[in-house]
Amino acid sequence: MATVVYPSELFPALAGVSVDIPEGWVPLPEAGQLLALALPVAAGDFRPNVIVAVRRMVKGTALESTKQELTARAASLTEYASIGTEDRLVDGHPGYRMEGSFIHPQAGTLVQAIRLAVADRGPVEDLVQITGSVSGSQALTLWPTIRAIQDSLRILV
Repeated sequence: MATVVYPSELFPALAGVSVDIPEGWVPLPEAGQLLALALPVAAGDFRPNVIVAVRRMVKGTALESTKQELTARAASLTEYASIGTEDRLVDGHPGYRMEGSFIHPQAGTLVQAIRLAVADRGPVEDLVQITGSVSGSQALTLWPTIRAIQDSLRILV
């Protein structure tokens, strides 16, 4: 009987990630995400946040299938308005940017920035997604910070 091992050459460990935390923001290990951070706010206000997820995918499928998923999800949101989309490199990896706003039933207007990056992991690829969210009223002052956090993303392979 043979044995397979994780991590190994056939089953590489998931890509690691890092981001810079701006002054005043805090890490959220209790959020149950791979990596999360937020800006503390007054009770009752929307808490601006950035979440990073890594998903293992079949080689050659990650970027296009996830772009389709995001487009379908956006179309299902109430009053979704696109701010912009583009194919782009993310930390030197093939990637994509999608930004838009929508109406959330409890939180009101939310503005969200999503960046995807595909890390080649040999027989597979890892899709790294970094999502930043703010309320509509916070967007004017915090949008540059959200983008700066996303710009600081490093994929550790």
